[in-house]
Parts: sequence; C-alpha cells; structure tokens
Amino acid sequence: MEVYYSQRFNPEELALLGRAIGTISHGTIIVGRDGRAISRYGKRAMVVGIVSTGSTIMDVRLIPLIALKDFAYRKGLPLAYVYYYGGIRVYVSGIDGEEIKAILDSKSFIEAQPNDIGATVYYPNALDDFLHEIFKHYNFRIEGKALVDAMNTPAVLFFPRMSEHFGFEAELINDMMTSYLPPKPKEVFLHKLSKGDYDFGLRFRPEGVVEFYKDGEELEFGSMWKLFDHMKKNL
Repeated sequence: MEVYYSQRFNPEELALLGRAIGTISHGTIIVGRDGRAISRYGKRAMVVGIVSTGSTIMDVRLIPLIALKDFAYRKGLPLAYVYYYGGIRVYVSGIDGEEIKAILDSKSFIEAQPNDIGATVYYPNALDDFLHEIFKHYNFRIEGKALVDAMNTPAVLFFPRMSEHFGFEAELINDMMTSYLPPKPKEVFLHKLSKGDYDFGLRFRPEGVVEFYKDGEELEFGSMWKLFDHMKKNL
C-alpha cells in the first residue's frame, strides 16, 4: 500500500517515515526504487531512518515494483519502495500502514544505540535472480507481437530478456524510466493497441500492477507469477 506522497522532495519526512517503518518491522527490510534521481535520494533518506532503529536493509536498488513485490514475498520479508509518479511516493508491503501512521503521529520511534545501528546489505542482482526464477519455471513460447506500455517505470528492464525468452516481439511505449514527464495517457495505449497489428498488450502501472489486454478483455495482476500463469493457459 502507498504510505507516503508529496509533490515536493522532503528528506526529513522520508527519514521520519523510515524510523516508523524500522520501529514496526525491527528486522530485515528490502528497499528498492525506480529510475529517477529523486527516488535514489529519497530512498537514502528513508534508509537513514530505518537503520537508526537497528533494522537491517537489503538494498536491491533499481527494480520494477511488481518484481520487488514477488521477490520480497518469496523471501518472506517486508519491502519499502520509493518511486516518482506526479510526486514522490513510498509503497510498503508486509508492514501495517495504520501502524506506520500511529508511530509517526506519536513519534514513539525505537532509537538504537550507536553500536546497534542497522547494517545495509546490497543485492544489486535481485532483478536478474527474479528473472532467472521466472524463466526456469516458465518455459512456454508465446507467438506474435505485444504492445508494452512501461509507463516510464523500470518495467523497461524486463525487455528484451522477457520477450526473447518467451518468443514474442515487444514494442515499447513510455519507456523513459528517468523522465519526470507524465507518461502518455492510457487512451493513447488503447488506441494504438486497437489500431495496430498486436496479439496482446501489457501495461505496467507505477504502483506495481500489470494490465493484460487480449481480444477486448482487460485483466489486472499484482504479481508476475500470476500474469504468466494466465498467459500460459491463454496464449
């Protein structure tokens, strides 16, 4: 769920949010971000708050949110993800949003002693490992051509590896993951999909949901595993 939104960059607020997240989870937390510089710095501010409570960070850096959700679920760990979409946002999973708000309101943060400050473990290959698991599990072939709307998110990093593995051609739009400009609206994607020679469409939303389009049907998936389960049965 989304627990933070601001049109302005406020590192102090993000550090306080990190303190609340660390106070609640008080263990290992996976953190990631999208491709904007503001998200990189926002994640750093949040991480300072988290480690101040004694919690440990697994930093996977740049990764699509939908992939991180699956990755964290399989690791059995909570996640916090910083991204930009009309402002800076923080998405968490495995942590109660109401508890975060209560801790922020009361400012009853855990404060670790200097020798108990949390560590940061870098895991830059998380996306590679995620795709390796997907490709090992799913070995079917998809023929045809897909229109892929990456909505200026790190979902562009799925390609071309994903299309090459499953054997389909992918045409990408909104593929500028470092841009602060809003992506072209959904209507542009739907118009192009209906007028072009495409067999199906994928639209990756910033909040970690993928929309699947085929033969006039639209479905939503919050997991890449569930998406490929559906594609295996229906393509």
